[in-house]
Amino acid sequence: MEHTQVDQASVSTAATHGDRRARIFVWAVWLVMILFALGCIVKYGRNIPLAEDWTLVAPLTGNEPDLASWLWSQNNEHRLPLPRLMLLGLLKLTGDFRAGMVFNVITLGVVAAFTIRVARHLRGGRTDYADAFFPIALLHMGNWENLLWSWQLSFVVPTALIFALLLVMVTHPTLATSGAAVLSGVSLVLLPLCGAVGLVFALFLAPWLIYWGVRHWRTSKTNGGRRWSSGFLMGTAAIALALVGLYFVGYQRPYWNPPSPGLGATLKTAAMFVALGFGPVASKFWAPFVMAAFGLLVPSAGVAVLAVLRYQGWERYRALGVLLFFGILAIFSLAMGYGRSGLVPTAGMPMRYVLFAVPTFCTAFFIWELYGQPRYKILVQRGLLIVMCLLIPLNTAAGIIIWGNWYQQGMNAVERDWLAGTPASILAQRHRDFLVHWWDEKQLAEAIQMLHDAEIGLFAQR
Repeated sequence: MEHTQVDQASVSTAATHGDRRARIFVWAVWLVMILFALGCIVKYGRNIPLAEDWTLVAPLTGNEPDLASWLWSQNNEHRLPLPRLMLLGLLKLTGDFRAGMVFNVITLGVVAAFTIRVARHLRGGRTDYADAFFPIALLHMGNWENLLWSWQLSFVVPTALIFALLLVMVTHPTLATSGAAVLSGVSLVLLPLCGAVGLVFALFLAPWLIYWGVRHWRTSKTNGGRRWSSGFLMGTAAIALALVGLYFVGYQRPYWNPPSPGLGATLKTAAMFVALGFGPVASKFWAPFVMAAFGLLVPSAGVAVLAVLRYQGWERYRALGVLLFFGILAIFSLAMGYGRSGLVPTAGMPMRYVLFAVPTFCTAFFIWELYGQPRYKILVQRGLLIVMCLLIPLNTAAGIIIWGNWYQQGMNAVERDWLAGTPASILAQRHRDFLVHWWDEKQLAEAIQMLHDAEIGLFAQR
């Protein structure tokens, strides 16, 4: 008996040490990824608007006569009142167009931190080395365009809301606690305010919230604490659906985006989008990365389906909720394929879509954590980590070559010309194609003058 106790203590100590080493590794990776991204902002970021950043110049400088209409107006096929308002607030507070870059890095770092903590919670308080997959997938430099362009706050905010809903699904799928009800309800309402990306999630998750709201209402006592949260779930789901409908009032399809050529093109583009979960390196080798992505996702879907069939009670609801979320991500991928299949053959797959592909891989990670057989779970999760680690150099190079070099060269030229005394009209003529190619030169020159008069950014330095 005494010998057995000693052995048990030894096992417990070994497990504790193993967990400590894993925690140190995972959080060290998390910190390094954040610091490296912030370091890139310090080194390469410029306090100069780029592309859609310029649309904030008029409201930032007090030259936008109708702020409400501006907030709700379309940007391509997107209505983005929440990201626009948030970015405008950051610019008003700091006067620096790099503020959005810092916000993007910090927000994705927070998302990665919560995801790591949830994975630990699901294991009963144990961290695994594989959890380093989350910060690498979200913060590698293949995401350069999302991290070093303030406007990409419009991608980062809905991504954070999608992750919030995912983490609720894997921890509190029946939405029985007040915290789960509030987080899921608020996230669902905010998603349609973040562009077309939020519409699919609002449309298909609203029935889940309504179901649990009605069910908790019926089972709670008249004066019970859950009655208000039941009403909150039903109310926020109704608001989210109303916002989806309102989104299309006065909606105009962008003229520049050709329609999908057909089902085959849609499926091909959707598969390419999913493969971007590995990073922009996938764009160099579509076929193997598409096969690798589906080699992960199809078995993951099968594991989730088997879990729904195998379990009873609360665990079945969790399996059903995770499967529902996985299905919504599949629908979202098809929507991306349909919406961009006419454009991708000529313009290519935008590398900023890397960020939107990551939640699908993270959902698969959680499916295996919850329902995979132990030996296969370790193989899949640590396999993901190893692959993403091996791809870091290639994704970093892809981010720098595809976007980073273009950004640095263009910004250096703008900065050099302005500081040399080039008039706003000539600067706009020379650099319109780089700064905001769909504006005319007069419009850009006026915006430059607004920033000069307001003494904001580079244009205050003369």
